[in-house]
Amino acid sequence: MQSKLFFSILISLSLLTPGALMAIDPANVKDAEAEARTNFDHVKLAEYYENEANAMKAKAEEQKQLLRDYHDHSEYYGREGQDFHAHHSALLKYYTEAVDRNTEMAMSHRNMSRKVKGLK
Repeated sequence: MQSKLFFSILISLSLLTPGALMAIDPANVKDAEAEARTNFDHVKLAEYYENEANAMKAKAEEQKQLLRDYHDHSEYYGREGQDFHAHHSALLKYYTEAVDRNTEMAMSHRNMSRKVKGLK
């Protein structure tokens, strides 16, 4: 009796959860945003954007460290030093802007999840 109940619950859960367990990655984030209807969907999207923001922060810190090293020892870089500086400055700007965008999107989805939660 318990095994029938267990298997029926297992089968019903397996049919209900494929969309909920779909991992959000850069390839399907637009689809996930378009299909977000529940509080859970918006929370997952907010977590995705927070993780992306944290990854971009780490990359920005790495670029800052490279630029600090360049400023401390610019004599080691020779003629390529200006290219090095320009390249890493541009990357730092890109990553900083990505942190801002991802943080903004995370806050937006957190607010949407609160609204969805408040409606029910």
